Amino acid sequence: MGITRRDFLRGAAALSLAAPALRLRNLAAAPAAGAAPPGSELPAYRSWEDVYRRQWQWDRIVRGTHLWANCASACSMMLYVRDGVVWREEQAGVYEQTNPQLPDFNPRGCQKGACYTELMYGPGRLRYPLRRVGPRGSGRWQRVSWDEALTEIADRVIDVFLEDGPQCITWDFGNMDFGPCAAAQMRLFGLLGVPTTDALAGTGDLPLGALQTWGFGAVDGSADDWFRSDCILVWSMNPAYTRIPEAHFLWEARYRGATVISIAPDYNASSIHADLWLNPRVGTDTALALGMARVIVEEKLYRERYVQEQTDLPLLVRDDTRRFLRARDLGGAGDGFFVWDRKTGRIARAPGPSGWRGGSLELGELDPALEGAYRVRVAEGEVTVRPVFALLREQLAPYSPQRVAAITGVGADIVVAVARKLAAARAASILASFGSCKHYHADLLQRSMILLLALSGHQGKPGGGLRLSAMWSLSGFEWLAGAYEPPFWQRLALSWYRPRPATVERHLAAYVREKHPFQPILLWLWYHGGLRELLGERDPELAVAVDKACRLGWMPIFPRPEARPRIFFATGANALRRWPVPQLVREHLWPKLDLVVAVDFRMSTTALHADLVLPAAGYYEKRGIKYAQSYLPYVVFGDRAVAPPGEARSEWEIYGALAQRIQERARERGAGRYRDALGHERDLTSLYDRWSGGGAFPWSDDRPALDFIVERSSPLAGVSWDQGAAAGAVRIRDIGMYGPGNAICSDFRPGQSIYPSQWFVERKIPWPTETGRQQFYIDHPWFLQDGEALPTYKEPPADPRYPLRLTGGHTRWSVHAIWRSDPTMLRLQRGEPVLYLSERDARVRGIRDHDLVRVFNAVGSFRARAKVAPAVQPGQVAIYHAWEPFQFPEWRSSQDVIASPFKRTHLVGNHGHIRYRMYALSPGYTPRGTPVEVVLDTGAAEGAGCRRIAGIEGQANL
Repeated sequence: MGITRRDFLRGAAALSLAAPALRLRNLAAAPAAGAAPPGSELPAYRSWEDVYRRQWQWDRIVRGTHLWANCASACSMMLYVRDGVVWREEQAGVYEQTNPQLPDFNPRGCQKGACYTELMYGPGRLRYPLRRVGPRGSGRWQRVSWDEALTEIADRVIDVFLEDGPQCITWDFGNMDFGPCAAAQMRLFGLLGVPTTDALAGTGDLPLGALQTWGFGAVDGSADDWFRSDCILVWSMNPAYTRIPEAHFLWEARYRGATVISIAPDYNASSIHADLWLNPRVGTDTALALGMARVIVEEKLYRERYVQEQTDLPLLVRDDTRRFLRARDLGGAGDGFFVWDRKTGRIARAPGPSGWRGGSLELGELDPALEGAYRVRVAEGEVTVRPVFALLREQLAPYSPQRVAAITGVGADIVVAVARKLAAARAASILASFGSCKHYHADLLQRSMILLLALSGHQGKPGGGLRLSAMWSLSGFEWLAGAYEPPFWQRLALSWYRPRPATVERHLAAYVREKHPFQPILLWLWYHGGLRELLGERDPELAVAVDKACRLGWMPIFPRPEARPRIFFATGANALRRWPVPQLVREHLWPKLDLVVAVDFRMSTTALHADLVLPAAGYYEKRGIKYAQSYLPYVVFGDRAVAPPGEARSEWEIYGALAQRIQERARERGAGRYRDALGHERDLTSLYDRWSGGGAFPWSDDRPALDFIVERSSPLAGVSWDQGAAAGAVRIRDIGMYGPGNAICSDFRPGQSIYPSQWFVERKIPWPTETGRQQFYIDHPWFLQDGEALPTYKEPPADPRYPLRLTGGHTRWSVHAIWRSDPTMLRLQRGEPVLYLSERDARVRGIRDHDLVRVFNAVGSFRARAKVAPAVQPGQVAIYHAWEPFQFPEWRSSQDVIASPFKRTHLVGNHGHIRYRMYALSPGYTPRGTPVEVVLDTGAAEGAGCRRIAGIEGQANL
């Protein structure tokens, strides 16, 4: 009897299922010399039928997760292990319901997490240390031992320390988690005192507008709190793609009766499910927000007492200088601020800044005026002062619904209706996430979003407020990563006392200034990676501003512009995939570097251009704790299911062994004491002793580090590592300490969802800004000169030669570039990079669906397949991010056209809370809205399909 098509397909599926196991067993059986190791036995898989019958058999189940994947959604997985292989993964339903009135968190997972085993055993997997033997990027490698690789790195590091100093070494940490693997590298480079690039700005995820307005940016709550909103604006966010495990809360809120409004230029997968879709012209969202704010102000829909208490809108500003009226203007000391008290008819000191009325925002009997002009005597004589609210009313006057409609393309009546809906809601929220950070004027947009919520009184209430991103704070991880553990008395104090955000922010600023050399990534690329040659020539005033900001110490830079960087560590960071204009980086930065080290589990674009590649353990091959993202009120644990293939090691082992080797070689070479990038004296001959805590944390065993993290983290109080690993996920007991990643600023209430900013609204704690309030007025001279003292609308940079705006978004088919070349994910799309463009723009250019097109501007060009899409608005073209350059013809990617310009206001420092510190207030990567042109490509170019990708990835299998 002949085989049927159904039998054939079933057999093919079974063989596909068996492939990872058979591949790994064959690799293990013949590692180097071709002979099987003694005692090894291959599984008795006689045929595909045997594999198919036995696919539901396993040796054990391990609770794991995708450690080190840069994904904010932490998902517990059940890993089925057989014959030393992770056979498959499934979502684990381990999340209890918060309370019966809210939806639960089960299930959690996505299509990427459900096929990680393909990457784990795929052709791009790194298994042995590799040294480059051809030109960078040539793909010519030599396999070396760990001893050779670590010794070479150690000697190069010591050479640089002796010759030029540690400031000439730069570390970009990229992906991470909250376990020992991330702590290992942070611990090592922190002890060495080498500069760290500020990755949040480098990925375009720095919320500048929130930082300028609130003094912090990591603002969010748990995703089940969305269910408590009456009106949800999904603005610059596409949760159907980017928040797959959380998106159901949004639609369940809608089923409950909430109004969901999507604001996006294209009709994306989330807009499809919304009640209303607003599609402003690309880059005009700020005008839309200000038009809505004007409606709220003109129709007196604002919450007056909230505005008086929580914002700087009642604070008085001098007409002559346009600066706040401060205590020193009246002959006093400090920067106290003033309001006009309608009750007494005179100025009064404004509550808020620390040290006044106990640092409380409580107004008491004060009734601050929001309108009017008043005469006040200062040292120079009498001056006129007005509340910021009065200036805001003038600022909003031009944004009538009709003018906003002309700017954005959104109808005037819709602008009015949405503004009224937002103001009337019991609780309204804006889901913005990192999509709101990636435009040239993203700071103005975020300031305007926050203004809307402040006017209507929604920030700081259940179901309300702006949602960007935040994490539960695991103090044990932070102490371990910083190579520091507070003494017992301090740990006890921290468990009972919560320092105010303003106090913590001052400490963070001092930490960057005095303890650790953080630096803005774009300024490092400005001086050392070609951005000065590109952006400085186009904007000489910006070049002057950059030099001034660095000279005055507003922005740190290592090494100084006249020196050259010598060594670059990319630790899970795919720099040449995500940095702007990578062709200029390769031209300007790469030749300066003596050594490029890539640590990764796969052969990425950056690894292809490195000098040494160190193979890291995969997500299921090490132990750790996933991102403790606040969407999920759980901390997800990941146990090790199997050993890494070949000679791959966990990052804990890699960086610990490197610390040990640097110490050994320093002792052998007599290289000991040195001064770090900030001038502190350190000693290489005791590096590993300090890294290991005097032997308490040996690099060969991560268990002490795991116990340390869990036992000292308040969200995990009373839980051991063994309990967490067995459960897969542990419900938090506390939010944790305020810090750079946790600005939730709310109390933990068991059985309730978590919302941000409660401390300020309910407990009247001042905001960590110069005024102690949500601050919409910034009176720095550069902001005043550039017309940005208050939120305003400005057209994004344009070039008439390039009439289209290139946008994008986080892809649905990968977590950044990690799954971008995975065959299963490629089969769910076109299989190669695609550019979405409107029917009209395609028609006028003679472009049909799937044509090869060239996208270009004055900076660079790339080629991709056209996908004609009616969901894209005319004037917009979109390419979802994270395609690897080697997936494009000539390895030129969409990053080649992105110059990522920035504004001089992003360089301001030492002005109240506007100052550089860790993950805060520096120029950020701005890929959205780049001007380009698209033409039909008539050249005979090689495609970038799956076969080509597999050929590149095969270079890893040496």
